[in-house]
Amino acid sequence: MNSLKNKLLVAMPNMTDPYFAESVVLLCEHNNEGVLGLIINKPISQMKVVGAGLKNKFFKDLIAESEKIYFGGPVMLHEACVLSETDNSNILFNISEKIKLSNDLDLIQKILFDDENPKNTKLIFGHAAWDVNQLQDEIKRGDWLVHDNTEEIFTTNPKLIWGSLIRFFGLDQFNITGIGGIS
Repeated sequence: MNSLKNKLLVAMPNMTDPYFAESVVLLCEHNNEGVLGLIINKPISQMKVVGAGLKNKFFKDLIAESEKIYFGGPVMLHEACVLSETDNSNILFNISEKIKLSNDLDLIQKILFDDENPKNTKLIFGHAAWDVNQLQDEIKRGDWLVHDNTEEIFTTNPKLIWGSLIRFFGLDQFNITGIGGIS
């Protein structure tokens, strides 16, 4: 099994799943137990699904105004982590030499409440997960493209990452039809 850890998954333009349409996913772990990834291009403030059951005004306001909080995937939405290029005290694990995953409460508070967001960080709630062969089957079916370069995570506007990567692969997001794959 070739590991896809530290690669980006790029949803094909015909992806209709509301969680994964136009998503770019950083694969954080890929082993014999399965795959774990974080959607890195969807600020929660742009998600219509998340605010639906929220009753607390503080959290509604925070989500409505925040481009600092990201939807990482539909699994365990109550858990937060910080994707970062900087070392800090509570590293959960290294995704690569440059990219770290942390649950450092001080860093989370800085991201949420300081006017100057720590550079090259993303506060992410939830994650995406696949069973051992599930992701490979989805890639073979043509639902995902795999990209080796993770530089876009912190250098490209999250609203532009997906379109930029689709064009990198030579695809036109408006000329793709069908249920799976390229047609």
